[in-house]
Amino acid sequence: MRNCVIVEVPLHITSIWLPRYTDDALTTGSMGAGVVIRPGVRLRVTPNSGSRPDVEHVNAVLGRFGVGFSVTYESPVSLGVGYGMSAALTLGTALGAAALLGKSMLEAAKLAHVIEVEFRTGLGDVIAEYFGGGIELRLRPGPPGIGIIDRIPYSHDVKIVTVDMARGSTPAMLRDLADRLNEVGPRYIDALIKEPTYEKFLELSTGFSRDIGFLTNELESRIRACARYADSYYVKKGVLVFLTRNDETEQLLECLSKLGLRGRVFQLSNVGVEVILYNDR
Repeated sequence: MRNCVIVEVPLHITSIWLPRYTDDALTTGSMGAGVVIRPGVRLRVTPNSGSRPDVEHVNAVLGRFGVGFSVTYESPVSLGVGYGMSAALTLGTALGAAALLGKSMLEAAKLAHVIEVEFRTGLGDVIAEYFGGGIELRLRPGPPGIGIIDRIPYSHDVKIVTVDMARGSTPAMLRDLADRLNEVGPRYIDALIKEPTYEKFLELSTGFSRDIGFLTNELESRIRACARYADSYYVKKGVLVFLTRNDETEQLLECLSKLGLRGRVFQLSNVGVEVILYNDR
């Protein structure tokens, strides 16, 4: 057995989503679209019994594998804001444990999806983070190997700037928005599938955020002066997302700072997870 596995997992911020529930966690998930970004979560998984984060998803993964591995991680963001952080921890732990045990990466990703579904913390994050793609379009619900995901082309100079606005519960969000998502979700997803372009993604992501109540008139009024430095913006749960360009990123950050808002800069991530084995000496 190797002594250490490093797993790099990108983050994922959904912009449009429609939950799809079945009696099987492997076919439960979501359709929709979002951005896959780096820097993401870096996990270190070792076979010795040691420290691990106080996150129920991590313990659930290790319990399914029947191991007491040590898990530590570094992340630029916190849980509960809207970055797909719980899925990144779940997926990274599953892939790290599988690598140490000589098991299938694909089956480990399926397990991560199942746990996310069971906890109702992420329905489409695992497949997006596993494959990457920059701007992704989820065409069929489910984990890697069952769900289907496509990519939306974008310009090489697109940058992502985010602002953390609040933290919240994903299960509560899914419950509270269930009727509204079922009402408006199909229309937005159908429109994006018919025209899967960067420009259409921008238009529909903003519209969807307004329709489900994340992007309020008050917030739009507050950020209006900064919007001229971005192609567009949307909100997922507690995170405000701007899609901007290299030459306008600093101006956007300065404008947000004047409003008392701290911006973070991310790259779109074409690559998904990376799993590297080490002999830890």
